[in-house]
Amino acid sequence: MQQNKLSQIFSSLAGETRIRLLQALNEKALECPNLETCDLSERCCNVSELAETLGIAVSTTSYHLKELRLAGLIETQRQGKQVYCSVNTDTTERLAHFFGAFAH
Repeated sequence: MQQNKLSQIFSSLAGETRIRLLQALNEKALECPNLETCDLSERCCNVSELAETLGIAVSTTSYHLKELRLAGLIETQRQGKQVYCSVNTDTTERLAHFFGAFAH
């Protein structure tokens, strides 16, 4: 993974709210027993759900989600008026591999 991309990811995770958002999205994905058969609403959260879960304003939630999306940590998908968010497992797997190199 390129150093500038790593820097952007680490910067996006510097705030507690963004870490909490990422954790909430991960927990939602873990509730789904099979990602291939779950529909979008079962493995993702919309912005309003996330705001309610964390007890913060929707506008604040949207701002932090934008930063996580720009860093490549989450993906978003629009369905009608709702925007659903999910963890970008490609990025998180590359991060796990990056940190795994330090475990040796």
